[in-house]
Amino acid sequence: MEYLLVDPKEGERWSNVWQLYEESFPVAERRKKEDHLLACTDEHFFPLSVWERDALVGLMFFWEWKSYRYLEHLAVYPDLRGHGYGSQMLRYLRDSEHTIILESDPLINELSVRRLQFYERAGYTLTPYRFVHLPYRLEAQPQELLILSYPNMITKEQYNDFLRFVSEEVIRYCERQI
Repeated sequence: MEYLLVDPKEGERWSNVWQLYEESFPVAERRKKEDHLLACTDEHFFPLSVWERDALVGLMFFWEWKSYRYLEHLAVYPDLRGHGYGSQMLRYLRDSEHTIILESDPLINELSVRRLQFYERAGYTLTPYRFVHLPYRLEAQPQELLILSYPNMITKEQYNDFLRFVSEEVIRYCERQI
């Protein structure tokens, strides 16, 4: 698999990635295009697309700071789900010295339980911390999410670093007025 930075100047590739992004996440968790383009200029943001041959497999958008990586978005093309691509993408993400932090939906249905089990099988640990994610759009509501980490459970201090980074950096690239 090939991991490429998403470049809006690459017409068709960009369109395919953007379409997968819009189809994979609810409105509250999605940036508007102009906000996403601004985020792409941030040195801490790594919007990767994942390809096999010339076919889009998925996307993985993450932030890096200090010794952390925050996986903000991970999606596999619908026809390819269940074939191990998501697991390979998570291995790629954790193939560094960084502590990885990601979010997952509260356990409210079968899909959210399966998603949590997927992350746990990949070596991520559910933490006791909860996170209220502010929406990326004005019309959306905040969402309480679970926090997972790799390779170990993060400490309260690490969790506070994560909260600080998200509230000071990540949220700058949303429609929400601060």
